[in-house]
Amino acid sequence: MTLDSPVLDRRTYGLDRVLTVLLWMLVAAPAAAQTTITLGAPGTELTDDVTIRGGGYARVNYSTDDSLITKTSSDTSNVRRVLMKFDTANTIPAGTNIVSATLTLTLKNAAAAASRPIAVYRVTKSFLKGDATWLDYRTAAGWASLGGDLAEKWATADVGRSAGTTVTFDVTRLVQQTVAGTFGTRYTRFALADIGPADNESMRVFHSSRAANAIVRPRLVVTYGTVAPPSPMLVSTATKLKVMTFNTHHGVGTDGRYDLNRIATVIASQSPDVVSLNEVMYNSSYGAGENQPATYKTLLQQKTGQTWYAVYARMDGNWSSTSWAVGNLLLSRIPFSTTTRHALSYNRSAAQGTIVLNGRTINVISTHVDYANASYRTIQTNELKAWASTWAEDRIVAGDFNTSPGTSDYTLMANDYWDVWAAAVRTGVYSSATGTAGYTHGGSRFDYVYLSKGASTLTLDKVSVTDGAGASDHDPVVASFTVR
Repeated sequence: MTLDSPVLDRRTYGLDRVLTVLLWMLVAAPAAAQTTITLGAPGTELTDDVTIRGGGYARVNYSTDDSLITKTSSDTSNVRRVLMKFDTANTIPAGTNIVSATLTLTLKNAAAAASRPIAVYRVTKSFLKGDATWLDYRTAAGWASLGGDLAEKWATADVGRSAGTTVTFDVTRLVQQTVAGTFGTRYTRFALADIGPADNESMRVFHSSRAANAIVRPRLVVTYGTVAPPSPMLVSTATKLKVMTFNTHHGVGTDGRYDLNRIATVIASQSPDVVSLNEVMYNSSYGAGENQPATYKTLLQQKTGQTWYAVYARMDGNWSSTSWAVGNLLLSRIPFSTTTRHALSYNRSAAQGTIVLNGRTINVISTHVDYANASYRTIQTNELKAWASTWAEDRIVAGDFNTSPGTSDYTLMANDYWDVWAAAVRTGVYSSATGTAGYTHGGSRFDYVYLSKGASTLTLDKVSVTDGAGASDHDPVVASFTVR
C-alpha cells in the first residue's frame, strides 16, 4: 500500500511469471503433522475464569461462583462481563502454526430476551480470578478502563435461551497472534461482553470451570501444525475478493415495478463474493409481506449454483421482531465465521460478518445512514466508526452514506478509511458511465466501499460503478481486491 492509495503495484513482486512454479512447490511440499488439544482443566489449562460486575458491585469478586454471566443494562450495577485466561504458552510449542481455535461455553440459563449478541475481546492485562473485579485486575492494581481493558473484538455469536446448548466462537486469528507473541504474552486472555442494546432481560448464564460436570465447563480447542505455514505472499495472486454494495430501493426499479429477480440478476452478473444491500425489507409492504432477505439469498443460490450466507440488520434494532422492517443485508458465498448486528441512533443499523480468505480474517460491515437529517447522519457515522474500530483488521465498510465526497460526513470516514473509488481514480483502475465522477444515484455519489487504512492484507485491483439496468434507483459499486 502506498501512502496515497491502497493499490498494489504488481511489478514489485513479479509473481505473474513464477506463480505456476510456486503453486507446484506448495502442492508438492509434504503436509505438516497436526495436533488437536482441548484446554479446559481448571487452574492449569483454564487458569482463570470469573465474572465482573459494575456499579454497586464493582468491588465484588465472584471467583467462587460456578457461573459466568454476561448482561447489559442501563443500570451499571446490572452490567456483567466474563474474563477467561487459557495457558497457550506451555501447552502449545512456540513457533507452531495455529490451524484453528474455537472457544466453547455451555449455557446454564437465560433471561427472557430471545437472543443476545455476545462478543469476544482480547484482554490486555494479566488478571487473576481471585482478585479481578470491575475496578481491578489484581489486588490494588486497577484497570485503565472500568470493566476491563478490552482491546480488539475477534468474534461474535448470537446466544439464545435454551439451557444446555453450546455456544462456540471462532478465535483462530486471536490465538494465532497470541501464540506468535504479537501481544507480548503467549497466554490467551478473553473477555465476553453483551454488545446488544441495553435490556434487563439480556442475562446469559454459562457454566464455569467450577461446574461439577466437567462436560459443561468452558474449553478452548486448538489444532496446530509442527511447522510454520508457507509465506502467504506465494499465493497472493491466486486469491481475489470482490465486494459489491447496492441500494435496492426496496426492490422497486426506475420504472416503478417491484422485481427482486432482476436485482438478483444484476448482482449475479458481477460474480461478487460479498454483497452489501441497503433498503432490504422484511414483511415487505411492496411485495405482499415478502421476506426479502430470504428471497435474495434463494435467488442468488439459484443463479450462481453456490451456497450463500446472510446476516440481516433491521434499522429499528429490534432483532427478534417479525413486524415490518427495512434494513441492511450482508450476503457472502464465503461462510461467515461470526456475524452480528449493531443498532445506531435514530433507527439505523449495521450488519457485520467475518470471513476468512487465503488464511486472512476480513471483517465486512454493511450500513445505511440518514438522508434527510444531516445531524443524524453525523451522529450515526461517528457511532458506526467507533463500533467498527472494535473489529480486527482488515475491515471493509460498505453502503449508502447519503453524502457526497468532500462533505464533513465524508471526511469523518475518509480520515480512517480509504474511499476505494477515489483511490481507483487516482491510479486509473476504475470504470463508470459517468467517468471519474462515479455517480451511483442520479448526479450524486452516495454509495461507498471503504477499506480501513490499517489494512495490511488487502490490495485494491479495480473499482466499477456498474449499470443497474434500472432495477433500482441506485447503481451498484463493485470493488475487486487481492488477498495477500
